[in-house]
Amino acid sequence: MPRSSSAELTLAREQKPQPQLDTAAAATATAQKEWEQGWERYVKAHVHNELTTLHRALGELLAVERQKLERKAGEFDIKLAKIAGAIDVLRGAAPPPPAKFPTIKAWKEDTIYHEGDVVAFAGSTFQAQRETARAPGSQDWICIAASGTSFTIRGVYDSAATYKLLDVVMLNGASFAALKNNPGICPGDDWRLFAKQGRPGRPGERGPRGAPGETIVGPSGAFIRDWVIDRARYTATPILTDGSIGPTLNLRALFEQFLEETGAR
Repeated sequence: MPRSSSAELTLAREQKPQPQLDTAAAATATAQKEWEQGWERYVKAHVHNELTTLHRALGELLAVERQKLERKAGEFDIKLAKIAGAIDVLRGAAPPPPAKFPTIKAWKEDTIYHEGDVVAFAGSTFQAQRETARAPGSQDWICIAASGTSFTIRGVYDSAATYKLLDVVMLNGASFAALKNNPGICPGDDWRLFAKQGRPGRPGERGPRGAPGETIVGPSGAFIRDWVIDRARYTATPILTDGSIGPTLNLRALFEQFLEETGAR
């Protein structure tokens, strides 16, 4: 068999048909890849925006709740301080708050007064028993100091005795003033607390021990069995069990001070 020359072989290879690339399929694949990449970027951006909005909303919500919690904590601290102060007063660790007396104002027409308000009217002093716009003298008011009258000291309260308006009695370490004639049982609605015994104060520092005193046995000591009341002079004189008379107590200055402070004059 005759051999082909190298030139013939080269020519034969050049004339052999070559495979053609599918350009349409390549374009479709490229477009598909770009679409997938674009969709992935869109999803990531959307998720990022939603997370940012969610974080901002959670931050605002936490800030509001924190403000509410701080406000409630402040209110709780105030209540706790008030309770602690009241406990200190009850234990005697702190003095009680000073007494506050109602301010006496002149009664005015077309004015609404509330329970406990004190007014001056027609030379007398009245206290409102309920919310009212009516003039003193009605059932909405109670007279606590009448014009032209003064307190009468009646001594220790006696449930069998008859009392009149502004009679003052002593009972269980306190004194009460009658708010009307023929009042009921004291204490009660017909009586006004006049003065009462205060709480014991703090004990002072303990002093040095004194020398033993001389023992002397004497007669039994006398004690008060009665009082002599001088209403004209505002004095009270004790009568002792041994028949002697104790020192006279001048009470006029105390009543003048009370009337001056309460504006009953």
